[in-house]
Amino acid sequence: MGSVWLDGLIATARLDELPVQARTRGELAQVLADAGAPLGRIALVVMSDPGLALRVLQRANAVEHRHFSREIVGLEDAIHMLGTRALAELERQAPLAEEVLDVQRLAHYRTGCGRALLAARLALDWAELARDRVPAEIALAALLNDLGELYLLVRGDARISRYLEMMAHPDVRPHEAEYVTLSASLEELGYGLACAWNLPEMVRESMRARNARHPRPLYVMLSTQIARHAFAGWRHPGQWDDFALLSELLECEPATLFDRLDRVLERFNARARLYGLKPLERWPHAIGDAGLTPLGRRDRPCAAPFCLAPRADELERADAALRAGRIEDRETLVLDWLHGLHRGLGLNRVVYAAFDPGRRTLTAEQLVGTDFEPGFNRFSLSLDRDGLFARLMLAPGSLWLNAANWPRLRDQIPMDVKTLTRVESFVARSVWVGGRPVGLVYADRRSADCVLDARACRGFLRLSTLAEQALERFDRGRRPV
Repeated sequence: MGSVWLDGLIATARLDELPVQARTRGELAQVLADAGAPLGRIALVVMSDPGLALRVLQRANAVEHRHFSREIVGLEDAIHMLGTRALAELERQAPLAEEVLDVQRLAHYRTGCGRALLAARLALDWAELARDRVPAEIALAALLNDLGELYLLVRGDARISRYLEMMAHPDVRPHEAEYVTLSASLEELGYGLACAWNLPEMVRESMRARNARHPRPLYVMLSTQIARHAFAGWRHPGQWDDFALLSELLECEPATLFDRLDRVLERFNARARLYGLKPLERWPHAIGDAGLTPLGRRDRPCAAPFCLAPRADELERADAALRAGRIEDRETLVLDWLHGLHRGLGLNRVVYAAFDPGRRTLTAEQLVGTDFEPGFNRFSLSLDRDGLFARLMLAPGSLWLNAANWPRLRDQIPMDVKTLTRVESFVARSVWVGGRPVGLVYADRRSADCVLDARACRGFLRLSTLAEQALERFDRGRRPV
């Protein structure tokens, strides 16, 4: 259930709206004038400008070629296939950012392009460390992971300026800023554009929160996060969790991880002036400083800058969609439901986890409100041990964990759930279809400052009941007669 605005934006978007920067034109001309320039050097110039990279990638995948039977997923392959003459022509045909963007948007666009390049360089470094089979594929997905934000800047929508102003506050999470200023998800926008423009599968799938459970998309998500932290001056408390997850994923000692980070930052800073950017600071905390390591520190508690306001129109929209019975696929049905809980009730994080009875596990299938939390998006829970969630799946039922019952129930909550959510209040409900458990829906308000009250819980249960009935009708319609 995308917003009308979002759906319209994707339907009318054109890839050729994205400009290239004037410095790209000069640098590319210089490197192409050198007949001995290695392909890697040319690819670095292209990678430094997402607008040009998009053009090169799409054009290369649109051309049939006997040497490339599969989609092209790396810039070097794309440039090799097109040739330098076609590359120069693609760049020449593109609008210049300096001519089509006003001063403020140009500054934001350059920052966004710089952050995309840093994310790509980080992802490439980690993929090489992990001996990934195609590191360039991961780097390209990281370069384009913030496509939605870059496109809105080019489009000139005033809402993106308000979003960026709000993001200057270190305790504001990107998705919450989106909720207030855009009424839509930048990740959804990026994914919609990537599908509309036939971008490679890795680019698309790294924009879907549920894929955080897979290592390759997770490299992309974490590189985007850590690039964002670097550009914010290492002020965001969530960076601790991102680094901890990265260290676990790479099976890498903290000292090695931060040494490599510093080397990537040093190489990036050598190009930062091309974006009119100041050099980025190195990671500011020495390992072992004050008896702590960055990976051992927990998020500092901080007051929520604001709480998400319920939206009656979004709740009515979800209610009508679930009652209508005209939903053509299950994924749309679940997303209508989750968007209703998130936008309609103002619940921050909403997850539908599918139940695997053979393995007795719950695994996130769809998530809303968690775009910038790759750790949370790995939501997965084994029900082998007794506990609240295991008992919840034995029969239709729900649980509202709150201040009144927390002392009594806290020890029955799986440690994995406590570590993942870091909240003492949430609501969850088992989902039954055809007389059997098929999943669980979970929601919270993320911060103790934003109380999960009885009204929100009643709305959660009512909408979830409608969703379960819609799933029952959908499942019944697919059964053979």
